[in-house]
Amino acid sequence: MTASDVTTILNHPAVVTAYNSLAGLTRGYLSSSEQKLLKKAFHYGAEAHRKQFRKSGEPYITHPLTVASILAELNFDINTLCAAILHDTIEDTEVTEEDLVKTFNKTVAYLVQAVTKLDKLKFRNLKEAQAESFVKMLFVMADDLRVIIIKLADRLHNMRTISAMSESSRKRISRETLEVFAPIAERLGLKKIQNEIQELAFWALLPNIAEKLSLKVKELSGNRKEAIKKIQKKISKSLLHSSLNAEVEGRQKTLYSIYKKQQEKNLEFDQIHDVFGVRVIVKSVQECYIALGVIHGLYAPRENSFKDYIAVPKTNGYQSIHTLVTGPYGLAIEVQIRTSEMDKVCESGVAAHWMYKNKSSDSTSRLTLARNWLGDLLHLQKETGSSLEFYENMKKDLIMDEIYVFTPRGKIIQLPLQSTALDFAYAIHTSVGNTAVSAEINSKPASLKQKLQTGQTVKINTSETNAPKAEWLNIVTTSKARTAIRHELKQITDQDAVQVGHKMLDRALDTYGLSFDKLDDKTIQKALKYYKKDSMDDLLKSFAFAELLPSIAAKKMLPLYKQRGLAKEYLPKEAFSITGKEGSILSYPQCCEPLPDDEIVGYMSPIKGIVVHRKNCPNLEEMEKNPERMIVMKWDLEQEVLFRTTIQMDVINKLGVLAKLASIVAENHGNIERFDQVDRDGNYSGLEFHLSIANKMNLKNILYKLRQLPEVLKASRKEIG
Repeated sequence: MTASDVTTILNHPAVVTAYNSLAGLTRGYLSSSEQKLLKKAFHYGAEAHRKQFRKSGEPYITHPLTVASILAELNFDINTLCAAILHDTIEDTEVTEEDLVKTFNKTVAYLVQAVTKLDKLKFRNLKEAQAESFVKMLFVMADDLRVIIIKLADRLHNMRTISAMSESSRKRISRETLEVFAPIAERLGLKKIQNEIQELAFWALLPNIAEKLSLKVKELSGNRKEAIKKIQKKISKSLLHSSLNAEVEGRQKTLYSIYKKQQEKNLEFDQIHDVFGVRVIVKSVQECYIALGVIHGLYAPRENSFKDYIAVPKTNGYQSIHTLVTGPYGLAIEVQIRTSEMDKVCESGVAAHWMYKNKSSDSTSRLTLARNWLGDLLHLQKETGSSLEFYENMKKDLIMDEIYVFTPRGKIIQLPLQSTALDFAYAIHTSVGNTAVSAEINSKPASLKQKLQTGQTVKINTSETNAPKAEWLNIVTTSKARTAIRHELKQITDQDAVQVGHKMLDRALDTYGLSFDKLDDKTIQKALKYYKKDSMDDLLKSFAFAELLPSIAAKKMLPLYKQRGLAKEYLPKEAFSITGKEGSILSYPQCCEPLPDDEIVGYMSPIKGIVVHRKNCPNLEEMEKNPERMIVMKWDLEQEVLFRTTIQMDVINKLGVLAKLASIVAENHGNIERFDQVDRDGNYSGLEFHLSIANKMNLKNILYKLRQLPEVLKASRKEIG
């Protein structure tokens, strides 16, 4: 393509319109030298993209120019605008990062390269791509928030032109926009971008619902427009009488936010009272509270409908007072009260930091809030097992509303809606969560499962002997708590695995007249090198998880002359003792549900680890074909452990019989995890109780007591096989 072709692109009507729009938006706040740099970026981008055209037939440069215009509406700095114009050059053209450094500066080059990295990743599947992209996005955001803001503007323009895509692409991109990009825009306080991408995604994803909702809003608008105008005039007049020169304007809830509220609270359209409202803008914080008093003097506030986001700002720094009042004709009207400064930054969020030459303390605090949030996310990412798990957790956190609770010292803790006392404990500190025993809510005893509400004061009681339990994962809501619990459970499992692996290797070495303590460092290093393990702990864990066989490893650790003279058959001198301290390393299968005092044997499963079977379990017949994986085992419990077992009963159907059966189980130290009705014939039923108990004596007592009931015809431990 020749120079004249580039000139043709520069003079293309769509390109001229896009650039003139951008120049007009920036003329009021960019200096003349910055305007020249912006034009230079435009010409450079047009030259780089000269061979590319959009599906509409327009030159490709119209897209990055529009992205830059979206950011210019928020008064972004010249480096961000140049990077927006050039954001696709490294990925789609021959331009390099070094070229951009030479032609512009390091900041512009870095921003373009960082945006490019988000789109360069390759994945095995769509879910993984989404998860990895999200994690990658966090890392580039952490260095410079402008990277994700350019990406948000890019997504907004793509959503504006989404009709050109296939239906499947529209659905996928819209869903991702609603689940990830819109919540991130909200967290960064970019309200204008958030609202528009939500509305566009809503129309693309659910066009029929959006159309019906739009018609309902129009119908409601006709009925309420005059009423809202009267309320505005009355509020303005009353504020003026109180010497408050305020702006009073009407506001309308977006279609998507109406839909979202309907879904979350299971409401009909006519049950949503804040479709239309009034916004009051005053000069100072003090005037906000004076205005609130004036408005409550005019219209009675509705119960439990007052929210003070000035005293307690949202996580993204949003500040405003919200109050729901009863207007004329019983009309419910939401009134928002804020300062003019709060109103400006409400639309721009963290962008306010770059909007003005003189950075205000408010814009800096918003930037700090965003960076703190990102810091928390990155810490969670490091602790989480996989990008996909982290992404799924964070999607939940991003879309949740918030509650505000207090520590006993009065510190405010922000948590997602539906958070529990255990979430609060982890929000205070991971060590508090890990050792939490119970809670006190407003000075009253409460369990860690208790869901919290805004305004409550929460105290956590801890014990150094306590540790996270797997069931805690069903209690918590926040990703921070969930990640911390999983991390700690893994640590506990690893400790158990090291101890079990140590025991298994010692037992194997003992067969050959050796012990772990007698191994010299040279032998250990040789074994680690052979098995490609970084440490002895890793090697020991591999025995416990049945990845490696200790009998074979023990032979490898013997001197060569001893290895040659060994018999092929491996016959350990003593059985593996189950003490109860093995934690989750040993598993007890449902096929035979072994209990203490049963004769048992272990099998080293490469999938399930060490599995303990009853000696007469029919499944062992197949496993015994691999004798090197069999472990002779015995019971030697040093602490109480609960085991699963199943009892079968034939009972007469009578009112209250289940309650009687359950009572006997509980009185004899059994816990019913679930029960099944396996057969029913007229007045008789066959029942199975799946229990957790400590030992065979518990089971014996339970069965004896059950058999005494006249309604129980038969009761026994479930047979295996």
